[in-house]
Amino acid sequence: MQNNQLRPSVIWARRVIALLVLGGLAWGAVALVSGVIGWVGGLFNPNKAPTQVAGADCQSQQIRVEANVGTSAKQYQGAFNPDEYPYFWFTVTNIGTVECKLNVGSSVTYYRVKSGSDNIWDSKDCKLDAPREDYPILLKPNVPVANAASDWQRVRSSADGCSIEDGQPAVGAGGASYLLTAEVNGIISENTVQFVLN
Repeated sequence: MQNNQLRPSVIWARRVIALLVLGGLAWGAVALVSGVIGWVGGLFNPNKAPTQVAGADCQSQQIRVEANVGTSAKQYQGAFNPDEYPYFWFTVTNIGTVECKLNVGSSVTYYRVKSGSDNIWDSKDCKLDAPREDYPILLKPNVPVANAASDWQRVRSSADGCSIEDGQPAVGAGGASYLLTAEVNGIISENTVQFVLN
């Protein structure tokens, strides 16, 4: 009578092979599930960077806006004497990889001045009866574009206007500090510029 009992080494070898096969199947299943979850999550992830198409409208994450304060010649200046008006302008830069189109017209560009938590002046209050215009420009990647500088008459703004001609009151000076931000097409400047009125 033949002995069909397997040697212990054969049994252990078969067990190791079976464990390796099961482990491989389990790893494959986990990888498949993870891949499906990642794919589905990518479809609904709002933070996923959209595809940039050359010549299309700029996407907000493609644009950097910087606020600037200084002279009428667009030279930076951080403090202003009593007879000097600060001038504001913004710079927009396409930080994407393809050129895109951005509206930088008066219909979508604004400046705001604050002192601490006090909202001092907002260009949205300026010339409310004047037509606001669109001005789309094509922005090449990494080429900053600045708009024309406009003066602030060192007054508050309100629903009644934003200038001396509108009867707005003067703001404090004598070393008072103010903060400027710019907004272009809904994109707020990354920086906040501090300046002083003497």
